[in-house]
Amino acid sequence: MSESGIRGIDLFKIAGESISGWIPSWKTGSQKPTRQPFCSLMEERLLLYLEYHPQVCWYGRGDISTTFASTYKIATPQPVPFSINYLFEGNAHIYLPDAIGQLAAGMEQEKRRARNQAKAEAARKVAATLGGVYWIGTEASLLPQRHANLVFLHARRQPFPSFQELAEALQVVWPYGEAACVQEIVARLGERWSPAEKEAAVWKTCADAAACGHLLVDLAQIQLTRLTPLICLAPDFSPILPDPLPSVLESSDGPAASKAPPVDVEEEQAGKPTDGLSTFDDSLLDEKQREHFLRNMGAVEAVLNGTPLREAAAAASMGRSALSRLVHRTVTFGQVACVPYATYHRERKMHPAFQQAIRLLYSRPTKLSLRAIAEHVELKHVASRLQQETGTAILLPTYDQVRKYISVLKEEPKVQKERGGEKGSRRERQSPFSFALSIPAPAQLAQVDEHTMELYVVTKDGIPVASRIHAAVLVCVKTAAIMSAVLSLGPLAEEDYMRLVKGMLEPKDRLVLKAGCQHDWPCYGKPATIFHDRGKIFTSERARQVLVDRLGIITEQAPPYCPSAKGTVESLFRWMTQCFELTLIHKSESTQKNRIIMGSTTAERKHHPYGCVFRPKPLVESFYAQYLWRTLLLFGESLPSHGDGQDFQDSTFVYKCQVLNGVCRTLHLASMMRKRQRRLVQ
Repeated sequence: MSESGIRGIDLFKIAGESISGWIPSWKTGSQKPTRQPFCSLMEERLLLYLEYHPQVCWYGRGDISTTFASTYKIATPQPVPFSINYLFEGNAHIYLPDAIGQLAAGMEQEKRRARNQAKAEAARKVAATLGGVYWIGTEASLLPQRHANLVFLHARRQPFPSFQELAEALQVVWPYGEAACVQEIVARLGERWSPAEKEAAVWKTCADAAACGHLLVDLAQIQLTRLTPLICLAPDFSPILPDPLPSVLESSDGPAASKAPPVDVEEEQAGKPTDGLSTFDDSLLDEKQREHFLRNMGAVEAVLNGTPLREAAAAASMGRSALSRLVHRTVTFGQVACVPYATYHRERKMHPAFQQAIRLLYSRPTKLSLRAIAEHVELKHVASRLQQETGTAILLPTYDQVRKYISVLKEEPKVQKERGGEKGSRRERQSPFSFALSIPAPAQLAQVDEHTMELYVVTKDGIPVASRIHAAVLVCVKTAAIMSAVLSLGPLAEEDYMRLVKGMLEPKDRLVLKAGCQHDWPCYGKPATIFHDRGKIFTSERARQVLVDRLGIITEQAPPYCPSAKGTVESLFRWMTQCFELTLIHKSESTQKNRIIMGSTTAERKHHPYGCVFRPKPLVESFYAQYLWRTLLLFGESLPSHGDGQDFQDSTFVYKCQVLNGVCRTLHLASMMRKRQRRLVQ
């Protein structure tokens, strides 16, 4: 179906509106995973669904070009782009499906649009002609719980040297069809291997079994832990298929359509006439509005009963022009026109297509800023489409127009609910709706970012550091624990990111001894997903080769102009900067907390008139003692193992960062996530 005249799309150029990234795929059967790109969270869910569907032999993108595939080294078993021709409103169009075979993924409301339904009908015909199946993946069919379990298993499919011996031992101590939890199986394997290797082998066996349909666990309902009963079936058993994706969405009369956000009724009916003087129940109004309504209604009835307009306006203390307009609107809309601001509507100069696009952008949970919405690429796409349809140039909405329209959207309850800003009853700090607590396991999701600080620091050795310091930190979102950190006196390069990844995987015992830390740093392992921004060191080809191809880590790229998407690591940098700023001169020392922090540097300030010495170790010890017992109370003696040969044995909110190479050998940074610990502690 590939045509030479059809060009595929550049996924990461259209992914400015959402999260994009890569997942490693084992469907090719090779020893190393291959890359599969995605440009939305729904597409990520769809690709993992196909990855663990036993009847899918292979899958790949159907909407990319050959240039895109060769540039990013993507395996394409079928020629791309895979084009499907269809008719919509009498015009010929071309549909490029997201994935070949399992063709579509997206929000259910988007799939219900007329043009998307025309695409689906054409794709169903093509699938029937080729003897295949057409599936539609939406947020209603790609369940979050199943996706979280698949991410958990997918991170543990990486092979390691001792797995073959462990696999043979597992067949003896854990026969097919027997129910056992991971903790029990690890105890059966004896002392020949380390606990981390034994647990990693069990999880890898379960992940391989899930890919073949031989894991007897309801992944859509049960969360995988060390204590979850697991049953692996023999290879000759028939595979267990997941719930199939629908090929046709239910009609608008079905229950699924009731979940779709309705069109704004007030805007639709604003210009439609109603029955003359239709009644209105004034008991729905408050006292002030009811008084205003009765005054307006009395004046209108007086005019309609023959009273001169001048006399009726004087009796009601209203202007004649205002009463004249009110009488006209009451005849058109009925008594509801006498309610203040109930039916008044003025069309905006901004095109309705722009209003709809701004509404969708503002309603996203990522909470885009005003500037990001005003400069969003989606508005340019709308302008291009309108220009093609009308044949005239359409101006983009100005920032002031966007700001005024968003000020109106803020008052709509439906938009507040979709954006997540609806005011309601305050939830408990351990609410199940908390994003951090919704992550099933430590290191399931990690955030990484870089930061710069203008500081004047003197180390314990007396070495002054007066240049800009560049730092990069990788943080576990669930536990708010620092997994790795690097410092540099120059701009961070790819080598620094590789050092950050290396420190993430290795134990920190040597670093703790070298820095002279009083407490351990027992947090290391391989995250399942790394969430980053569009920095060059995070999106480089070398980073993809190491993280996706070699380590099998899913990488997700944050939308532009959206620092709140990386709130955990951004809060860390903000707190760290505030701690450093407290040690600078001309800063307030009035509070008791500031005096405690400044106490270790007051005596040395006389020798440094343009700055002061910063001793971070007192901060580390004071915060450590305060929050360690709360963390242990929450997580118990230990955290669940990651199962890939590395382990999380403890978690605290204060960890030491790596030593500044060659300049600050003993300088280490302290970190505590105040915002995150408010949700996790107590």
